Amino acid sequence: MGEVIRKTNRAGRFIGYYIRFVDADGKRKARATKATSAAEARRILVALEATAGRCRLGIPERPQPITGVEVIGRWLDEAQPRTTNREAWVMSKRHALARALPYLDAVITQQDAVRIVRKLSAQFAPGTVRVKIVTLKSAWAWASSTGIVSTNPWSMRPPAVDKPVEYLSRDEVTRLLAAVDADRQEVLAVAVRLAVYTGLRVCEVYGLRWRSVDFDRNVITIRSGYRDSPTKSRRERTVPIADQLREVLLNWRQRCPSLQYVCPSTKGTAKSKRPDIRRLYRSAGLSVPSAPWHVLRHTFASHFLMSGGGLLTLQRLLGHTSVAITQIYSHLSHDHVAAEMKRLKL
Repeated sequence: MGEVIRKTNRAGRFIGYYIRFVDADGKRKARATKATSAAEARRILVALEATAGRCRLGIPERPQPITGVEVIGRWLDEAQPRTTNREAWVMSKRHALARALPYLDAVITQQDAVRIVRKLSAQFAPGTVRVKIVTLKSAWAWASSTGIVSTNPWSMRPPAVDKPVEYLSRDEVTRLLAAVDADRQEVLAVAVRLAVYTGLRVCEVYGLRWRSVDFDRNVITIRSGYRDSPTKSRRERTVPIADQLREVLLNWRQRCPSLQYVCPSTKGTAKSKRPDIRRLYRSAGLSVPSAPWHVLRHTFASHFLMSGGGLLTLQRLLGHTSVAITQIYSHLSHDHVAAEMKRLKL
């Protein structure tokens, strides 16, 4: 049986309440408490003895109520994400949840989650709200898997994002490539063509090695991103080399200053210090898109579908983990078919 000890110093001044109890391992232990009264210390003792008793009987511990802020804090401190840069992962998650934290200072139920989403939807665009919900859902999924919480209140469907896909027409691609060639930076010219004709992400473009380019099989194997960082899907994939790209790569291989990288770069990480190509859009007389590099990936995907390619094949080429992600391009093929149907004359 445990006991509560009122501890004082040599001068008789009260220090605090301590408890002595038998833990789950059968050993007698003493622990300081922050209790302000003997009754509160007794309640703490009873809770600890109950927990120890359940452990000795093999009864699984029931998750204790925990506030949303505490769940987020433990997730960021204890979770082990699949990334080589955990500090950057923590910073990105903190940024995504910064404006949501004031609503999480309580135990979050399903009803609370719905109410919080309504408040966020009144302040932010659907895409921003979607990012916050997905992040919260991941945090509670981790907490549920570790026994911190019993349910995931964020298991709702994130709001749909009706955002048009930006891409370049064939004429705009021609004008952009002409501006790139006029800029006289050969590495950049090859990089832009890789993005346009293969749909590679910019980190994959600057992480591509010559050993991954197989001219005999006429394919490029995507194994990693910049400086051997994992690809976004963490899966290896192959992409055929387009005819327009094959000759460029063959000629470039003879002049490339690197025997290792196709597009050698001495700058920092491709994600934070990727080459700025906005000036190339301006030189070509094109409006600068919101994501200048990613628009080249959209351009590849859009023209692939409008040329008769299938969504499942495009999913494999882009390295998407789900065809649901690739479906953002599906309306392009439908619009293209509708435009072609107007040409039909009987």
